[in-house]
Amino acid sequence: MPILQNIRHESFAQARAEGARLDDAYEDAGFAPGRGNASRLAGRDDIAERIAEIRAEQSKLGEAAIPAVIANLLRLSKASEDLATPAGVKEARLTLLEACRLSADFARDRAIERCGLPSQI
Repeated sequence: MPILQNIRHESFAQARAEGARLDDAYEDAGFAPGRGNASRLAGRDDIAERIAEIRAEQSKLGEAAIPAVIANLLRLSKASEDLATPAGVKEARLTLLEACRLSADFARDRAIERCGLPSQI
């Protein structure tokens, strides 16, 4: 689904996809506060579809970004180690530890996602 034509609707969908509360997203999009208006807007098919699409895009970006960050950490670790100084070796060690931690977190999250378990494990 392409970007919504109504700029306020698109702004509302973006805010909801980011996790904003209904009323906050509604007011931030430029609408006057009102009883039930935010809920009605969120219930519209085009708005709900757009929110779901934005969230799916965010999920894909997050998954793609983690391996790239790990690769960059490994590259930085190698560059630090090549300095052949105590500070460089220490920095390389810390960078490798961070890459390992991030990799383990990523693997755990993927396993949880595949098994359909709650993410609070």
